[in-house]
Amino acid sequence: MAVAMTEGARPRSTQWARKYPPLLILAAAALIVLAVLPSSLNLPQTNPSQTLEYAPVPPDDETPPPPMPGNLSSLGLAGSSSLEESFATTTTTLLDEELGGGTDPRGRPKVTGAKNCVGDPPKQTEDPLAPPCVVHFEGDNFGATYQGVSREEVQILVYFEGFTRYTTCSKGSEVTPDGQYFDLMERARDDEHCLVRILRGWQQYFNDRYQAYGRFVHFHAFFATGGLSPSAASRKADAADNYAKIKPFAVLSYAVENNDAYLESMARKGVLNFGALVGRPAEFFSRFPRLMWGYYPSVEQQARMFSSYICTKVVPYRVSFSGNSGDMGKERKYGLWYTSDRNRPELRLLKDLVKQQVTACGADIVSEQTFPSAQYVQDNSNPPKYASDANLAFQQAGVTTIIWPGGLETQLSKTSGNWKPEVVVAGDLFVDGNAEGQYQEPNFWSHAWVVSNVVYTPLLDDSLCYKAYVQVNPTVPKSDLRFSCEAGTYEDLRQLFTGIQVAGPRLGPTSVDKGFRAIPKVPSSNRQTPACYYEPGDYTCTKDAVAQWWDPNGNSPNNDRPGCWRMAEDGKRYIGGDWPSGDVPTQRTSADRCNGFNGGGLTNPNPPSAT
Repeated sequence: MAVAMTEGARPRSTQWARKYPPLLILAAAALIVLAVLPSSLNLPQTNPSQTLEYAPVPPDDETPPPPMPGNLSSLGLAGSSSLEESFATTTTTLLDEELGGGTDPRGRPKVTGAKNCVGDPPKQTEDPLAPPCVVHFEGDNFGATYQGVSREEVQILVYFEGFTRYTTCSKGSEVTPDGQYFDLMERARDDEHCLVRILRGWQQYFNDRYQAYGRFVHFHAFFATGGLSPSAASRKADAADNYAKIKPFAVLSYAVENNDAYLESMARKGVLNFGALVGRPAEFFSRFPRLMWGYYPSVEQQARMFSSYICTKVVPYRVSFSGNSGDMGKERKYGLWYTSDRNRPELRLLKDLVKQQVTACGADIVSEQTFPSAQYVQDNSNPPKYASDANLAFQQAGVTTIIWPGGLETQLSKTSGNWKPEVVVAGDLFVDGNAEGQYQEPNFWSHAWVVSNVVYTPLLDDSLCYKAYVQVNPTVPKSDLRFSCEAGTYEDLRQLFTGIQVAGPRLGPTSVDKGFRAIPKVPSSNRQTPACYYEPGDYTCTKDAVAQWWDPNGNSPNNDRPGCWRMAEDGKRYIGGDWPSGDVPTQRTSADRCNGFNGGGLTNPNPPSAT
């Protein structure tokens, strides 16, 4: 029996959704996560009269990185001849075949159609993250520079989860066609799933607007096999079949359980992986350098952002936003509330890092309590006694402030009685969702703040995702597009196409890596976009966070129930530990708007076991 998806697609998460048989009730991941990089093109050029005919490329390995002004102008411009010199290599490994293999007879320049750049200085699209404009390309793209790359095309595979029923597609209830391939250069089938129909529009949009140096980025889609709970073996079998049939340059995977088995199988074959890749440690990316590219930060980066907030905004000050009047003005004493769920290793790692970092800056943790399972808005398999016991233990220890390093759980608030401590939470795309916060006890949760990587999520019509898509299909059914926008497909494809463009004509993992690392560190100036850049040894995009406070009476743009996370300072974002001085409430303003982000959550209706 297929799982009914009543609102949106599965959230971008780690392996949580199918480890148990509970009903999936809230799987709407409105992850409109974009990046802000103003894109001036003001570097002096070798041939200024032909600037827009050349490709932005990064510096040589031997050349120091460019200075970091507040824009993308540090991406230098070069012709194809200098690209050849810049990317010369003597290695013969698979990762470097893009630099030495597939040479073509010079003298047959290929001219692409002109791109419709916008702005002054010009950039590829209206998106704040769009790279500097390359109107058209004249020269040699060097042909087959890497597997899945030819002179004419770049092969891309989108791996969708199977065994799912989408109940609100524009054509009614649509079940995923498990095990089937879709070539998006072929004529559309009458019975295509709504995800495939939307993907066709994305293929057109990104090829129309981004520079691929004479190549067409050719999309393929595949729906996973393996049934309701796909095993690692079934993921590996899918990967083997996908590689044999498509041999893609890159994949975007929207699998849930055992997704890492699929990603690692593709990476071992030299395929690049793009997407959310939420909750992965840095080690996950470093095992496959230049092949794994995540949108959200690694666990280590997330821990530093959260801990820096506590060390800057909480530890130096006394109690100031508690619901317990007797605690106001007292020295803070901290309780640590985290999950012991063995199926959530990323949350356990986050807790270990946060505990180490906040104690180092002076947080006095006087009590530590745990909850047995994470990411459930309701878990009937666990009696709530663990939560009431934790509340009692916290109170007996004199806790004024709870540090909560991720993991959605609702029983602590529901069993708190009249005790309303300060709560500071690390967002994980679940606990920082409005739909999930609405399951908390409102009087308790109204004293909670969350440090989150999510961006402002407006109504669909106002989102960057929607505004991009309607350029190629103004009559798209919103019910279909909503799935794609909430799953983050637009952001994932934008990251991929940005990588293709900044790599230059010699496309491959090494040139993508160099291109990404040429993107400068720039703070976000747009509440819908994060700061996005890649630090040395780092393979993730988002480098900032926003503080949000829970308003039980707020009205979310994307949810009819009362209660929302309001974005402090109207959504202003801060890189790493660069938080402003002052206690937590000093960031709260009358202009703080409700974020429309709804995360994902599960409910387990099973009664507690006899044991």
